[in-house]
Amino acid sequence: MVEWDGINRRRFIRRKFPYTVHLYREEGEPISTYTEDISGCGIRVTIKRKLNIDEEVNLKIYLSSNPIECRGRVVWIREKVNPMLEESFFETGIELKHISEETREYINGCIVHLDDRK
Repeated sequence: MVEWDGINRRRFIRRKFPYTVHLYREEGEPISTYTEDISGCGIRVTIKRKLNIDEEVNLKIYLSSNPIECRGRVVWIREKVNPMLEESFFETGIELKHISEETREYINGCIVHLDDRK
């Protein structure tokens, strides 16, 4: 498991906001969750299933009623244990792949719009 080393290497603005996300793996049931944070190049989600580093997934990200559909690659995983539930959850960083520059700009526009709502 690759763990985050605490160094911020982000090239894009990232915002914490709970957009709905559906992850589709080659095997297994789809995973529904929310973004912990999002940028034009990636998302962070918390899920109950551990994915594999470098695993590619299909994503539907609902910034509006029409989802952005793209591929993503798992780039890091951090296990979190909830001692009260005696359950593990996995913070998962997913790099967005195979999306157009126009789509990245749309995501960034949505993120900037979040600041305007404060």
